[in-house]
Amino acid sequence: MVEHNSNTLSDTLKAVSDPTRRSILTSLVQQGPTRVTELAAMYDMSLNSVSKHIKVLERANLVTRRTLGRVHLIEANLSPVNAVDEWFKDLRSIWDIRLEALDNIVTKENLMTDISLTVSRTINAPTKAVFDAWLDPEMLKQFMMPGDSMIVPSASTDPTVGGRFEIIMRNGDQDMPHSGTYTEINRHSRIAFTWETPFSETASNVAINFTPNGDGTTVELSHVKFESEESRDNHAAGWGKILESLAAVLA
Repeated sequence: MVEHNSNTLSDTLKAVSDPTRRSILTSLVQQGPTRVTELAAMYDMSLNSVSKHIKVLERANLVTRRTLGRVHLIEANLSPVNAVDEWFKDLRSIWDIRLEALDNIVTKENLMTDISLTVSRTINAPTKAVFDAWLDPEMLKQFMMPGDSMIVPSASTDPTVGGRFEIIMRNGDQDMPHSGTYTEINRHSRIAFTWETPFSETASNVAINFTPNGDGTTVELSHVKFESEESRDNHAAGWGKILESLAAVLA
Protein backbone atom coordinates (compact mmCIF):
# COMPACT_ATOMS: atom_id res chain seq x y z
CA MET A 1 0.00 0.00 0.00
CA VAL A 2 1.24 3.50 -0.84
CA GLU A 3 2.23 5.59 2.17
CA HIS A 4 0.54 8.98 2.41
CA ASN A 5 1.37 12.08 4.47
CA SER A 6 -1.20 11.82 7.25
CA ASN A 7 -0.85 15.49 8.23
CA THR A 8 -1.54 16.70 4.69
CA LEU A 9 -4.55 14.41 4.39
CA SER A 10 -5.94 15.45 7.77
CA ASP A 11 -5.47 19.18 7.13
CA THR A 12 -7.00 18.96 3.67
CA LEU A 13 -10.02 16.90 4.68
CA LYS A 14 -10.64 19.09 7.72
CA ALA A 15 -10.41 22.28 5.64
CA VAL A 16 -12.95 21.09 3.06
CA SER A 17 -15.33 19.64 5.66
CA ASP A 18 -17.09 23.02 5.86
CA PRO A 19 -19.54 23.79 2.99
CA THR A 20 -18.57 27.48 2.89
CA ARG A 21 -14.91 26.67 2.45
CA ARG A 22 -15.77 24.15 -0.26
CA SER A 23 -17.79 26.84 -2.01
CA ILE A 24 -14.91 29.34 -1.75
CA LEU A 25 -12.47 26.82 -3.18
CA THR A 26 -14.85 25.98 -6.03
CA SER A 27 -15.29 29.66 -6.87
CA LEU A 28 -11.52 30.21 -6.95
CA VAL A 29 -11.02 27.25 -9.28
CA GLN A 30 -13.73 28.58 -11.60
CA GLN A 31 -12.81 32.29 -11.49
CA GLY A 32 -9.08 32.26 -10.88
CA PRO A 33 -7.35 34.68 -8.49
CA THR A 34 -9.98 36.77 -6.67
CA ARG A 35 -9.83 39.65 -4.19
CA VAL A 36 -10.94 38.93 -0.63
CA THR A 37 -13.61 41.63 -0.80
CA GLU A 38 -15.08 40.07 -3.94
CA LEU A 39 -15.22 36.67 -2.27
CA ALA A 40 -16.88 38.18 0.80
CA ALA A 41 -19.55 39.79 -1.38
CA MET A 42 -20.64 36.32 -2.53
CA TYR A 43 -21.69 35.22 0.97
CA ASP A 44 -24.19 36.40 3.52
CA MET A 45 -21.58 36.92 6.19
CA SER A 46 -19.07 39.51 7.31
CA LEU A 47 -15.69 40.12 5.68
CA ASN A 48 -14.07 38.95 8.90
CA SER A 49 -15.93 35.61 8.80
CA VAL A 50 -14.94 35.00 5.18
CA SER A 51 -11.34 35.90 6.04
CA LYS A 52 -11.34 33.25 8.78
CA HIS A 53 -12.46 30.61 6.29
CA ILE A 54 -9.72 31.71 3.87
CA LYS A 55 -7.08 31.40 6.62
CA VAL A 56 -8.15 27.79 7.27
CA LEU A 57 -7.76 27.06 3.55
CA GLU A 58 -4.35 28.78 3.61
CA ARG A 59 -3.15 26.65 6.52
CA ALA A 60 -4.14 23.56 4.56
CA ASN A 61 -2.22 24.98 1.57
CA LEU A 62 -5.40 24.84 -0.51
CA VAL A 63 -5.16 28.55 -1.39
CA THR A 64 -2.30 31.00 -1.71
CA ARG A 65 -2.34 34.75 -1.20
CA ARG A 66 -0.68 37.39 -3.36
CA THR A 67 -0.49 41.01 -2.20
CA LEU A 68 -0.41 43.79 -4.79
CA GLY A 69 -0.30 46.99 -2.79
CA ARG A 70 -3.45 46.95 -0.73
CA VAL A 71 -5.08 44.31 -2.90
CA HIS A 72 -5.06 40.73 -1.60
CA LEU A 73 -5.61 38.12 -4.31
CA ILE A 74 -6.57 34.60 -3.26
CA GLU A 75 -5.76 31.74 -5.65
CA ALA A 76 -6.61 28.02 -5.47
CA ASN A 77 -3.84 25.47 -5.03
CA LEU A 78 -4.97 21.90 -5.72
CA SER A 79 -1.76 20.02 -4.98
CA PRO A 80 -3.09 18.83 -1.57
CA VAL A 81 -6.24 17.63 -3.34
CA ASN A 82 -4.04 15.43 -5.53
CA ALA A 83 -2.73 13.76 -2.36
CA VAL A 84 -6.30 13.10 -1.21
CA ASP A 85 -7.15 11.73 -4.65
CA GLU A 86 -4.18 9.34 -4.49
CA TRP A 87 -5.36 8.17 -1.08
CA PHE A 88 -8.83 7.42 -2.44
CA LYS A 89 -7.26 5.60 -5.39
CA ASP A 90 -5.32 3.50 -2.92
CA LEU A 91 -8.53 2.73 -1.02
CA ARG A 92 -10.28 1.75 -4.25
CA SER A 93 -7.39 -0.57 -5.12
CA ILE A 94 -7.61 -2.27 -1.72
CA TRP A 95 -11.38 -2.58 -2.12
CA ASP A 96 -10.99 -4.09 -5.59
CA ILE A 97 -8.49 -6.62 -4.25
CA ARG A 98 -10.91 -7.51 -1.45
CA LEU A 99 -13.79 -7.95 -3.90
CA GLU A 100 -11.59 -10.08 -6.17
CA ALA A 101 -10.61 -12.28 -3.22
CA LEU A 102 -14.28 -12.62 -2.24
CA ASP A 103 -15.18 -13.53 -5.82
CA ASN A 104 -12.45 -16.18 -5.85
CA ILE A 105 -13.80 -17.66 -2.61
CA VAL A 106 -17.37 -17.75 -3.95
CA THR A 107 -16.22 -19.22 -7.26
CA LYS A 108 -14.16 -21.87 -5.46
CA GLU A 109 -17.09 -22.63 -3.15
CA ASN A 110 -19.43 -23.08 -6.12
CA LEU A 111 -16.88 -25.25 -7.90
CA MET A 112 -16.45 -27.41 -4.81
CA THR A 113 -20.21 -27.81 -4.50
CA ASP A 114 -20.47 -28.96 -8.13
CA ILE A 115 -17.80 -31.67 -7.85
CA SER A 116 -19.16 -34.81 -6.22
CA LEU A 117 -18.91 -38.58 -6.27
CA THR A 118 -21.10 -41.59 -5.61
CA VAL A 119 -19.85 -45.12 -4.96
CA SER A 120 -21.95 -48.16 -4.08
CA ARG A 121 -21.50 -51.79 -3.17
CA THR A 122 -23.77 -54.63 -2.15
CA ILE A 123 -22.46 -56.26 1.02
CA ASN A 124 -23.47 -59.75 2.05
CA ALA A 125 -24.58 -58.81 5.57
CA PRO A 126 -27.82 -57.68 7.30
CA THR A 127 -28.58 -53.97 7.04
CA LYS A 128 -28.39 -53.50 10.82
CA ALA A 129 -24.88 -54.95 10.95
CA VAL A 130 -23.67 -52.81 8.05
CA PHE A 131 -25.24 -49.66 9.51
CA ASP A 132 -23.89 -50.23 13.01
CA ALA A 133 -20.37 -50.80 11.69
CA TRP A 134 -20.15 -47.13 10.64
CA LEU A 135 -20.86 -45.93 14.18
CA ASP A 136 -18.75 -48.46 16.10
CA PRO A 137 -15.16 -47.23 16.65
CA GLU A 138 -13.81 -50.78 16.94
CA MET A 139 -15.38 -51.70 13.60
CA LEU A 140 -14.15 -48.47 11.99
CA LYS A 141 -10.60 -49.45 12.94
CA GLN A 142 -11.04 -52.62 10.88
CA PHE A 143 -12.29 -51.17 7.59
CA MET A 144 -11.68 -47.39 7.33
CA MET A 145 -8.52 -47.93 5.30
CA PRO A 146 -8.53 -46.29 1.85
CA GLY A 147 -5.19 -47.87 0.92
CA ASP A 148 -3.60 -51.33 1.18
CA SER A 149 -0.71 -50.09 3.33
CA MET A 150 -2.90 -48.17 5.80
CA ILE A 151 -4.02 -49.04 9.31
CA VAL A 152 -6.33 -47.27 11.77
CA PRO A 153 -4.69 -47.21 15.21
CA SER A 154 -7.37 -45.02 16.76
CA ALA A 155 -11.06 -44.22 16.23
CA SER A 156 -13.69 -42.57 18.39
CA THR A 157 -17.35 -41.72 17.84
CA ASP A 158 -20.23 -39.89 19.49
CA PRO A 159 -23.04 -41.34 17.34
CA THR A 160 -25.62 -38.61 17.88
CA VAL A 161 -26.69 -35.75 15.63
CA GLY A 162 -24.18 -33.00 16.42
CA GLY A 163 -21.73 -35.51 17.86
CA ARG A 164 -18.15 -35.75 16.62
CA PHE A 165 -16.02 -38.59 15.36
CA GLU A 166 -12.29 -38.91 14.75
CA ILE A 167 -10.41 -41.55 12.78
CA ILE A 168 -6.62 -41.65 12.70
CA MET A 169 -5.37 -43.25 9.49
CA ARG A 170 -1.70 -44.26 9.47
CA ASN A 171 0.44 -44.82 6.42
CA GLY A 172 3.94 -45.84 7.44
CA ASP A 173 5.00 -43.31 10.06
CA GLN A 174 2.53 -40.63 8.94
CA ASP A 175 -0.71 -40.13 10.88
CA MET A 176 -3.62 -38.56 8.99
CA PRO A 177 -6.50 -37.46 11.24
CA HIS A 178 -9.97 -37.48 9.68
CA SER A 179 -12.89 -36.10 11.65
CA GLY A 180 -16.35 -34.64 11.31
CA THR A 181 -19.76 -34.00 12.80
CA TYR A 182 -22.80 -36.24 12.41
CA THR A 183 -25.59 -34.24 10.76
CA GLU A 184 -28.11 -37.05 10.28
CA ILE A 185 -28.58 -40.51 11.78
CA ASN A 186 -31.64 -42.48 10.69
CA ARG A 187 -31.36 -45.92 12.25
CA HIS A 188 -30.42 -48.60 9.73
CA SER A 189 -31.20 -46.39 6.69
CA ARG A 190 -28.99 -43.28 6.49
CA ILE A 191 -25.98 -41.56 8.06
CA ALA A 192 -24.70 -38.11 7.03
CA PHE A 193 -21.68 -36.24 8.35
CA THR A 194 -19.13 -33.57 7.55
CA TRP A 195 -15.71 -34.80 6.45
CA GLU A 196 -12.64 -32.88 7.60
CA THR A 197 -9.19 -33.84 6.41
CA PRO A 198 -5.72 -32.27 6.54
CA PHE A 199 -5.75 -32.18 2.73
CA SER A 200 -8.69 -29.78 2.33
CA GLU A 201 -9.14 -26.18 3.47
CA THR A 202 -12.88 -26.67 4.11
CA ALA A 203 -15.08 -29.51 5.26
CA SER A 204 -17.03 -31.58 2.72
CA ASN A 205 -20.16 -33.65 3.23
CA VAL A 206 -20.78 -37.38 3.12
CA ALA A 207 -24.09 -39.25 3.11
CA ILE A 208 -24.47 -43.03 3.26
CA ASN A 209 -27.74 -44.80 2.41
CA PHE A 210 -28.39 -48.41 3.43
CA THR A 211 -30.93 -50.41 1.44
CA PRO A 212 -31.84 -54.06 2.12
CA ASN A 213 -31.05 -56.19 -0.92
CA GLY A 214 -32.12 -59.82 -0.51
CA ASP A 215 -29.93 -61.26 2.23
CA GLY A 216 -27.49 -58.37 1.93
CA THR A 217 -27.36 -54.59 1.93
CA THR A 218 -26.63 -52.08 -0.80
CA VAL A 219 -24.49 -49.24 0.52
CA GLU A 220 -24.53 -46.03 -1.52
CA LEU A 221 -22.06 -43.35 -0.43
CA SER A 222 -22.24 -39.81 -1.79
CA HIS A 223 -19.51 -37.26 -1.15
CA VAL A 224 -19.88 -33.64 -2.25
CA LYS A 225 -17.77 -30.49 -2.21
CA PHE A 226 -14.29 -31.18 -3.58
CA GLU A 227 -11.63 -28.61 -4.39
CA SER A 228 -10.68 -30.35 -7.64
CA GLU A 229 -11.57 -33.27 -9.85
CA GLU A 230 -8.28 -34.90 -8.89
CA SER A 231 -9.29 -34.80 -5.23
CA ARG A 232 -12.69 -36.25 -6.15
CA ASP A 233 -11.08 -39.11 -8.08
CA ASN A 234 -8.67 -39.89 -5.23
CA HIS A 235 -11.56 -40.02 -2.75
CA ALA A 236 -13.62 -42.20 -5.10
CA ALA A 237 -10.82 -44.79 -5.10
CA GLY A 238 -10.44 -44.47 -1.34
CA TRP A 239 -14.14 -44.90 -0.56
CA GLY A 240 -14.29 -47.85 -2.96
CA LYS A 241 -11.45 -49.52 -1.06
CA ILE A 242 -13.19 -48.80 2.28
CA LEU A 243 -16.43 -50.45 1.09
CA GLU A 244 -14.38 -53.41 -0.12
CA SER A 245 -12.75 -53.72 3.32
CA LEU A 246 -16.13 -53.41 5.05
CA ALA A 247 -17.52 -56.25 2.92
CA ALA A 248 -14.52 -58.41 3.85
CA VAL A 249 -14.87 -57.67 7.57
CA LEU A 250 -18.61 -58.53 7.57
CA ALA A 251 -18.29 -61.59 5.34
